[in-house]
Amino acid sequence: MSTEKKKSKIYPHSNIDILPDDVLYSSIGKSTYYVGHSVIIGTDYMIKEVLPGTPAWHTMTIEQFWARHFVGDRITLLRATEGANEAARWITENLHRFQTYHLANYDMSNIGKSYCYKFIAQVFQYGANLDIVRNSNRILLPHDIKKSPKLQKVALFIVG
Repeated sequence: MSTEKKKSKIYPHSNIDILPDDVLYSSIGKSTYYVGHSVIIGTDYMIKEVLPGTPAWHTMTIEQFWARHFVGDRITLLRATEGANEAARWITENLHRFQTYHLANYDMSNIGKSYCYKFIAQVFQYGANLDIVRNSNRILLPHDIKKSPKLQKVALFIVG
């Protein structure tokens, strides 16, 4: 058995640990094309997201995610009050199922067609059997994720 301690990963310019299933919400602004954006951290500590294009799913490091933001952009760190491990494990294993970015598809059972806010809700629904938004069969908006009673605000980062 190794006595070597695993080095924790932290968010840029902070002392806050990165945890699997952290949700990052990027505020409405130039770097999000004025619509906002949400991503989630997998068990491999990689960012998971859906974007326009085929396939819709993408992964990146936290450093790559930070670098695509502009100075002054706000990134809110949200953490699940329950089901975090299950959701992180599920998205790490199932990200490839999100094939098409489709804003007008409200069907939560349709994983193949999704968009960033629906994607986050689906991760919790399928991974942890947890509904993080009320009335999910409609277009989900930024505040549905940011104000979810199942996600606790941990930090607000301002990109420098």
